[in-house]
Amino acid sequence: MYQMMVSAPAEQRMSWDAETEHEYWLAREKAAVAVPEEIDVTVFHEAFGRMYPMNWQSDGQDTETFMMEEMYCGNVTEIFTRIGARYFRMRDYSYLSHVQIVERVKEAMKQEGNTKM
Repeated sequence: MYQMMVSAPAEQRMSWDAETEHEYWLAREKAAVAVPEEIDVTVFHEAFGRMYPMNWQSDGQDTETFMMEEMYCGNVTEIFTRIGARYFRMRDYSYLSHVQIVERVKEAMKQEGNTKM
């Protein structure tokens, strides 16, 4: 069902009811989420200057996060994170808090075998 919904042609979607259409967009939103990837400092600062950042936050733990104000799909947006001298980009839900974002990036770092902070 999931694959059919994500790749459904427009003609088929015209016959859907509201609930099916809602499920379609939730599936598209879920498919838009992308794991954190490491980027360089230039990409981080270019993204920050591209448009006004949403939810720009930092803390005493040497971390900083911000989101793009423009949504990628539904409630999913690009999120940029700095942890120490390392920089990351991911796509995830815009309602995530600073702490949740940092936790997700650190978890991805551990899965890569990069436990150096």
